[in-house]
Amino acid sequence: MAHAQGSDQVRALQLPWKGTDDEIVVNLAIGSLRESLMQWLTSERGVHAETLLVSIGAIAGFAAQCAVNERIRKREIPGVSKEMSSPDLGKLMYDRKLSMQVTTKSGESYYFGDLINGYMVWQSTTLDAPLFALLASAAIEAGVKPDQLPDVNPMFAHASQTIGTPEYGILHPPAPLSPHLTPRQALECFWPRVKFIFERTDGQGIVEPAKGRNVRPEYWPLISALVARQILLLTKDTIDPRVGLALIMESAIVMSKIDPKTVPHDRPETAR
Repeated sequence: MAHAQGSDQVRALQLPWKGTDDEIVVNLAIGSLRESLMQWLTSERGVHAETLLVSIGAIAGFAAQCAVNERIRKREIPGVSKEMSSPDLGKLMYDRKLSMQVTTKSGESYYFGDLINGYMVWQSTTLDAPLFALLASAAIEAGVKPDQLPDVNPMFAHASQTIGTPEYGILHPPAPLSPHLTPRQALECFWPRVKFIFERTDGQGIVEPAKGRNVRPEYWPLISALVARQILLLTKDTIDPRVGLALIMESAIVMSKIDPKTVPHDRPETAR
C-alpha cells in the first residue's frame, strides 16, 4: 500500500476510485503510463534516469492543471454553487487566491493559486495526497531522513520569479546529472500520448469491464503522482532519492502553471 507523508505523520493513502466502477480503468492507466513512459525513453543504453524523473514530474504538474480546469468547469469547488456565473466564479477564485492568471509583458499566461498548489503540496484545498507527500514517503522508505527532504518553498519561489524569462523551467541538477529534456520539452513530447492513455475507452483491447470508460481528469494528478512515486523508488540506486524528488517536484511545479493552450493535445495515430 502506498503512503503519503503528512506534516507530522505518514498517512495511509485512500484511493478515491477504490471500490468504484472507475477502479479497473484507473489501474490500467497507472500501469500503462509507467510502462509506456519507460518504453518511450528507452535507448540502446537503457532508460536515462534523470530524464525519466523530469518527464514524470512534468506530466504530474500539467495533470494538476487539467484537474483544476475540470473542477472549475463542473463548479466542484468548496463554497461554489453549480449556478454561479463565470464572472462571479472568477472573482471568488481570485479573492480567495484559488486560481489566478498572470500575463507577462510578452503576452504569455501562467496560472497560480491554491487549487493547483494543492496537488503539489498539502493545502486546505487538497483533495487527495499531493505529489510531494507521496514522493516524501517513498524517499523515506528509501532511507532518506525526514529532515533531509528537499525544501519545496524555493522551488515555488523560483517559478514565480522566472515567469516570462528564458530561465523559466530550466533545471540545475547537481553534476554530473544532465536530463536530456527540459520539463517543457518532455511535456510537449509526451502529453498527447499520456492524454491518449487517460482518455482511451477500449480497455486497452484486453479488459472487457473497462471498455466504454476512460479516466476522469480529476484522477489524472493522483495517477501521475503514484507513477512518480514508483519511478522514484525504481531509480533510487542510480540517483540519490533526495535529488530525484527535487527533479520531479521542480518539473511538476513549473509545468503546473503554464498556459494549457500552448501544450499539444492532439492524440497520435498510434500510441501504446
